[in-house]
Parts: sequence; structure tokens; C-alpha cells
Amino acid sequence: MSITKQLFVVTALAVAAPALSVAAEKDCLLKGTVVHGEQAGQEATMVKIHSVSRYDEEARCRVRDGRKMEFKLPSDQRVQEAPSGSEVHYRYRTDGQGDDSAELIHVGA
Repeated sequence: MSITKQLFVVTALAVAAPALSVAAEKDCLLKGTVVHGEQAGQEATMVKIHSVSRYDEEARCRVRDGRKMEFKLPSDQRVQEAPSGSEVHYRYRTDGQGDDSAELIHVGA
């Protein structure tokens, strides 16, 4: 059984923070659920993101309604082994040059 990596597209559900005009940096908390299934005849593990918010009170996480964010979540054995429906949290950051990273910070039932 092989696990396929997925490209995740998130449609922002709401404006996650007040508009900040100076910085392009994002520091967001992404919440989602684990979904196991089959894709192209192979077992696949995906994460369905259902909310985007600021990582903490000082963080910038400006996301506009209807805008998509595209990024690749890092492969993590904890997510692959978690039962479908498990809640996951990722810290998603971008810098001023547009480079991004996502870090798994929570996996739970």
C-alpha cells in the first residue's frame, strides 16, 4: 500500500485578521481533518482544511474570502496513521519573498 502526496488547495473561509498594509508575511494556524480513501486505485491520505486563523495574537494572517492558497503539506507518519476524522493543526508561514512552510503541530482524535 502506498501513500500518495497531495497538493492542498484551501479556499479561505473568512478574513482571518484585520488588514495590515505593510508586511506580506503570513503566520497562520490551519485546522483540518484527516481523510483516508482511495485515489487512482491506491490508498491515499489527505487533509481537508476547514479553517484559517492567526497563529497567535501578534501573527499576521491576511486571507481574503474566496481566494485560494496553494501549498504542499509535509508528509508525516502521524497523519498517515491517524484515523479518518482526526483533527490536525498546521502552522503555515510565508516570508516577504513568498517562500512558504507548513509545520504539523497537532494530531488528535
